[in-house]
This record gives sequence, C-alpha cells and structure tokens, in this order.
Amino acid sequence: MSDTSLDNMANKVFEIPEAEFEKLVAALELRRLRPSQHAVSVAMLSQIRPRLRLIRPPRRLTPMRIFCRPFEDLLYNPNTPRKALGRIPRSALKPIWSETEKLLGEAGLSPMLAAIKTLDPSDAAAVDAAADPFWQAAYAALKGFRDASTKEKGGRAKLQEQLGGPEILASLDDIVTALAIAGPITEMRRNLPPPPIAEIDNQSLSHVVAGLTKTAVIDRDGLPIIVLSLMARLASPAMLPALIERLIDEGAGDLIKSMGGQVGEAVASQQEDRIIDIRTEAEQNKDDPITVARSLGNELKTLEREAKAAGGGGRGVARQIERVKAELGRLARETVVAGAAPKAVAAIDALGAPTDNATTSRDQFRAVEDQIVSLRLCKQYAGDVGLDDEISSAMKTIGSKLSEKSTDLLKRLESNDVDVSSVDLFCTVRLVELVEGSEKADKLREKGMAALRGK
Repeated sequence: MSDTSLDNMANKVFEIPEAEFEKLVAALELRRLRPSQHAVSVAMLSQIRPRLRLIRPPRRLTPMRIFCRPFEDLLYNPNTPRKALGRIPRSALKPIWSETEKLLGEAGLSPMLAAIKTLDPSDAAAVDAAADPFWQAAYAALKGFRDASTKEKGGRAKLQEQLGGPEILASLDDIVTALAIAGPITEMRRNLPPPPIAEIDNQSLSHVVAGLTKTAVIDRDGLPIIVLSLMARLASPAMLPALIERLIDEGAGDLIKSMGGQVGEAVASQQEDRIIDIRTEAEQNKDDPITVARSLGNELKTLEREAKAAGGGGRGVARQIERVKAELGRLARETVVAGAAPKAVAAIDALGAPTDNATTSRDQFRAVEDQIVSLRLCKQYAGDVGLDDEISSAMKTIGSKLSEKSTDLLKRLESNDVDVSSVDLFCTVRLVELVEGSEKADKLREKGMAALRGK
C-alpha cells in the first residue's frame, strides 16, 4: 500500500470499507515503528482516531501500547496546555515512556518483546496475563524514579524540568498509580461492554464493585482512577450520578466516600477543559439558538449532578465549579442572549412582509419563536450563571415590539385588510404567550377573533 493511497484513505476515513480500514491501520502501525516514518504515521493515526473508536480493530502490540493498557481510557488530546485532572494527555506519553525504557533496559523489555510475537491482540485476557509482570516492573521502576526526586531539595522541580513540564509530571503520578492497580483495572475493563457503554447492567456493576474492592487492598489512591476510567467509557457523563448511587447501594459507599471528593474535583476539571469544545459546538450551531441554549443547560445540570454524586470536594471544588458555571454563562450570553432581542425584533418586523422563494411565512414565524424559546431555556439556569437581568431586559424589548405588532394587527383585522388572516393572529398570539404569558395572549386572541367576526 503506497504512501499516496494511505494519505488519500485517511482523508476519507469514514468512507473506507472496514476490511480496507483494518489494512490501513496495520500499515500505519508498521510505519510507526520506523524512525523515519514515525511522525507521519502518528499524525495519520490521529486523523483516523474517530473511526478507530467506533470500529476498534485489533491494534499491533508494542511494548508502549501494552504499557498504556491500564490507563488508556484516561488518554486524551487536550485543547489547552493544562492537564485536566483525572486525564492523561497523549503528549505526556513519549517522555514518560522514554524514561521507562531507560529504567527497564534491554533485560526488562526483552520478555515483553518476546511475548508480543506469540500473543493474539484480540485475546485481552492473554495479553493482560502476559503483561502483568511487565506492569509490575514498570511500576517499581517509575515509582522509584519519581520518589527519588523527593529526597533532595527542589527535586520535584528538577524532575518536572527533566520531563518537560508540570502536566507531564502530573501524568507521571497518575500513570504510577494506574500501574499499581493494573490488575484490577484491566480485569474490570475486560468484563465491561466495549465503549461507549450505554447501560451498566447488574453483572457489569458487580465487576465495577470488584474492581474498587481489589484496588482498595492494593492502593486506595487508585480508587479515583477506577471511577474515572469507568466514566471515560460511558456513552454520556450524565450516567455517572445514577451509577455512583447504584455503587453505594451495592456496598461500595465507604470506598466512594474515601475518595474525599477527588472524583468531584476531576469532574469539574474535565468540564473546565471541555469548555473549548463547548464553545466550538456553540459557534457551529449559532444559527440554531435553541440547540445552543439547551446544550448549555444540559452541561450545567450534568456538572452539578456529577459533582454532587461524586461527593462534592470542598471549597476548592466549589470554586472550580463556579468558574465553569461563569464560563458557561459567558457562552450563553455571547451565543444566545446578547443577540436574541435585536434578532427577534428584526424577525417580528419581517412578519407578514413579502418573502422570497426560499423563505416562507412559517420560516418568518419560526425565526421569532426560536429566539424567544432560546431565551426561555436560558432563563431556567439564568440564576446560576448571572443572566437574570439580561434575559429580563431582552424579553421586555421583545414584548414591547410584540405589543406594537399586536396593536397594528388588530387595526388591520378590524379594517378587513386582505393581507392579514387568522393565521397571522394565531402566530402572534403564540409569540405573545411565550413572552407575556397566557393571560395576555388570551386577551389578544379574543380581540382578534372579534375583529375577524366584524364585532
């Protein structure tokens, strides 16, 4: 398979037949092992990662890939230089793996290299069994390497500089903990459905409880890693609160509480890191204010429920959550609230005006309705993000414009204007009801019907 065909296929990743896609992955994995082609193959694997997540073809086993198995659910490509708590940026892997290779040396790597030649990548149990001694050796080496830095003054700062930054040092801490509990975490992963997990049944729940229990015996600091790995495999983060409640009911309450809010802190940190994605999604949906307003509300609800279910986390987490709320509020202001009133007023002015071939009267009405409904959706969480006054002001402006429209409509109905009809009346009544409430809308309806009957 030529380089040109590989590049063309990567550009149309979701159009590639499954058999050809697996060939592409295999070819890229081979290229990745060649120093001269490593960077290009890694870049292309990143391009096709969305398809890899869906199909998950067996990947070529390498010592580095096996090294990452216990914590691979936590890996992500960050949008910001900061490291989200409970996640490990892929950019941190290369320097940490390089140190691991040096520490283990040829003697430490050769058993794993020999095992790879006979292992079937699709046999997870066999791979994990063969990898267990390797993980134990890597854990001992990295823990000793990290802990040695604390024995001298300024040692952590030197280690941070050696690795390449604070996010890599923080990732080292997470990786050391994940390697310590490699057995329980990989056993849990083998017994759970493949991600994205849409439902955790009772049998799967028992495997999670077993993972938590076994982890507590080995290293209680690994408990958040178990929960966060599970969270990363769920189809929606909104599933976490109910799942934690079920874990508590199954007898894992003490283990959940012993985390001391660490999961809640990680939830807030990950949500903070996701803000850039949310902002991008809002920008992409700027012509659909209802979708934006609803999604921002869902993010807020999920954040609050996750943090509450995970045990809060104290004042520090509360402040972090408030920062996320403030940013979500800014997004709502910028993408929905700030432009709603002028857009709605312009759309009200356009009601009844001649339309082009691509625009119908229904489109004109929907343009107004969308702006009003998006404001109403934002109002549901306005108090949490400081938007009460701005939304009230926008609604007042729209209400005033609708009042003008209603007065003009009644006059035209009374004068038997052929360009207005009962459809115009009921559309306007609907808008008034959304903004002013049912009482005012009913009065307009009664007056309009009387005008139509000539009374």
